[in-house]
Amino acid sequence: MSEHPMNDERQGDNQTRGNRLSRRRFLSYTLGGSSALLAAGMVGPVRFLEDQSTVNAATYGNGGGAGNVVSGLLGSQASATLGFKSVASMKLASLPAGTTVQTTGYYEEPRGGTAYRVVSRGEYDTLRGNTLGPGDALNGSGYIDHLLANDNVAVMSGSGPVDLAAVGLRGPSDAYAADNSAALQAALWYPLSVLTAFGTYAFSRESIADLGQEGELDISGDCRFRLAAGSIVNTDSDYDHHVAILRVQGGERFSIRGVAFDGNRDGQTYPATRNTFGRGTVPRRTNGILEVCPSGSAYRTRRVMIEQCSFEHAYLSGAMFIQCDEVIIRNNYSANNTINGFGGAGFGTLLFEGNTSCRDGWSDIYTSDRYEGDRAQLQIREWPKDYTAATERMPVIDIAESERNKRVVVHGNTSDQPGVIGIFVRACEQCLVTDNVIRNAGYKRRSGSYSPTAIWGDFGKFSITGNEIMTSAVMPGDMLPDGIRVVSFTGNGIERTGGPWISMQGRYYSIIADNRITCGQTFGAGPFDDNASKRLLHNKGIIMSSECLVRGNVIEGCANVPIEAINDNNFSSEALRDIGICDNEIFNTTGSSIINLRSYGSPTGNPRNFEISGNKVYDVRSAIAGSDARQMVQFSPAWATFDVHDVTIAGNRFYCLNTADATKNYGGVRFRGSSGSRGIVIRDNQFVDVLNAVRTESFAELGIRGNTVRNGLRLLYADVAAGGHAGKLMIDGNSCSGITGQCVNLNVGGSGKVLAELVVVANSWSGTGSTYAGLSPGVSPAVYNLDRNVDTMAVRVVPRRSFSGIPTFNAQHLGEIIRSADGPSDYIAVQVGTGAGDWKTL
Repeated sequence: MSEHPMNDERQGDNQTRGNRLSRRRFLSYTLGGSSALLAAGMVGPVRFLEDQSTVNAATYGNGGGAGNVVSGLLGSQASATLGFKSVASMKLASLPAGTTVQTTGYYEEPRGGTAYRVVSRGEYDTLRGNTLGPGDALNGSGYIDHLLANDNVAVMSGSGPVDLAAVGLRGPSDAYAADNSAALQAALWYPLSVLTAFGTYAFSRESIADLGQEGELDISGDCRFRLAAGSIVNTDSDYDHHVAILRVQGGERFSIRGVAFDGNRDGQTYPATRNTFGRGTVPRRTNGILEVCPSGSAYRTRRVMIEQCSFEHAYLSGAMFIQCDEVIIRNNYSANNTINGFGGAGFGTLLFEGNTSCRDGWSDIYTSDRYEGDRAQLQIREWPKDYTAATERMPVIDIAESERNKRVVVHGNTSDQPGVIGIFVRACEQCLVTDNVIRNAGYKRRSGSYSPTAIWGDFGKFSITGNEIMTSAVMPGDMLPDGIRVVSFTGNGIERTGGPWISMQGRYYSIIADNRITCGQTFGAGPFDDNASKRLLHNKGIIMSSECLVRGNVIEGCANVPIEAINDNNFSSEALRDIGICDNEIFNTTGSSIINLRSYGSPTGNPRNFEISGNKVYDVRSAIAGSDARQMVQFSPAWATFDVHDVTIAGNRFYCLNTADATKNYGGVRFRGSSGSRGIVIRDNQFVDVLNAVRTESFAELGIRGNTVRNGLRLLYADVAAGGHAGKLMIDGNSCSGITGQCVNLNVGGSGKVLAELVVVANSWSGTGSTYAGLSPGVSPAVYNLDRNVDTMAVRVVPRRSFSGIPTFNAQHLGEIIRSADGPSDYIAVQVGTGAGDWKTL
């Protein structure tokens, strides 16, 4: 790893370091002209040396390769280097200033060998301050620079990568018997800007690197940092502990690569009954075994790079990032963390790419009934203005309004068996979630107010595209998962206090496109339409709010609604609006409806701007007969009193399974709206084996054009009796075959209903002899069934036909069959004049 030295001009804001000279300048000053060579980097491991043995340049040569010591490069000032087996033996020696020293190992093992330069204590204290301190201080008389028997100081030589074994961390042979926290803290406090580590180390308390405003820290290696057993001891009366392994505060840059973090959650002590434990207001949102947050002097960490690390067995979360500017988390592994693999809040930018997760968000100790939500491979939230350093017990920056996330990209990750959610991003101005794979979400999720979910975008602008969501198995007792949930933001959350804390205002649009939500369908011995062979392993497929386009998704195996739109009532009470559901493929479902437009709470305003087009729906059926609630497209029952505006349902193919029992089939489109609902167009759809292709209540304008209906009960059932009045109705160019009821049935119930205008042009009607509704083969049903109580035509009717003592009939296209709702006669209307009564029957 390249060297990233610090200088004291950039450390002026770091109160913990004061005005001490930087590591590089100190080495340069004390070692004179040879310091540039000596400070260029640490030497590699050397062959075993007896205490106070002499190492000459002739022994090792001047090649600078592995195993060489730097003394050969020091010229006449240091023609020989004294060798010691360990730091302990070196500290027993009385060495004059100017001596160079090489240890074989830090302890009595050949590991952590390091070069030192001896200076006087006075010179050391003048240049670096009394950094050695008393014997029990962090740096004490050990770890990095060492107090010798004659009160001189052996100063570690070099400012390049420093192996943590060289500062006193114990290796794998005794990693679980000894505590390494003090040695790591010394290295971070010193500071050493580039650290490497190899082996396994145990830590009983957290170590903190406060980098101030412009400090830098790089850690790399092939190693494991493990939290020692019993480091976190919580009881019901004292439950608010949290112990991280490493916390990095502030700084210009922090990077870590190749380090495995092990939270050892099974080795910790948990409260028996307390549902919340850990440091902070909402500990599951801030506590990790690696934490990155602002510095003690309130500076953000500007750049963070986490690569090829692992985070496992955290008693809360793996890695957490609070109020950071730029974060890259790439090619890491997380597993078996109780809350999150990764999480954070208040990001400037975040790239989360190529990471793999297994069973994050669950624990047998910390059960799924505690904290029903907030568990994920990745969980990103807003940072509330209510959170302070006092409430969170960690450095944070005071803010006037809650911090949303600016730009988040989640790309190419894999999450296997997440306990609640695979990917969760909340309060984000721009978020792209693409090309991720989520398998079997909801592992051990047994209860909760909402279902586990593979991908969840909450309040913001989201593009969720090209993801693969697979549920191939659900454990007995687990909840069925949802696929994707997106809540686009509409409203003003800036003034909210006490939560939810969303510092956003305005209208944000989202897109959910080209995702696959499947069960890995396999069929049993029965035919393709055998319901018993289906795998229905999802609850709902896609759930979204207003301002959302759902396009080109494949959704399979939903036991509930495959696509549902619902208004959100947190910041805006506005009714659902601006929804596009286009070109999706939906199959293998028994949901109560296929596309459901749902109303939540008591919304204001009129639902408007819906386009449902180009969808292909097939292989759907219900095992329950007789329910009229099952629809291909379901408009909310609550909208019967709302003026619903601008609805287009076009070019869809709606296929039920053709069964002998039509009552188990679905309806097509059930539109609900008040008498003022306008711009409702249902055109060019195919309805196969449905009941009513279209069912409506009141409307001001409704056009039904160019649809194909095969083997159904009706083209249109206008149940005006359930609402207000019917306005202009256009039935144009539809082709209907196998109709077993009436092609068009207007039911108005009580008297006084209005049908403003009826135009029927160029339709084709025929019966096919389908027998499941009791019709004999070859029987053509009545085309129109108009209730006698449609007694007011307020605008224009072409034509209008009235008979004394019998129901009112209305038709335009000559030769079409008209039948009354309660009369036995069929009529053919023929125009004989220009007045309302100038019609006769044949």
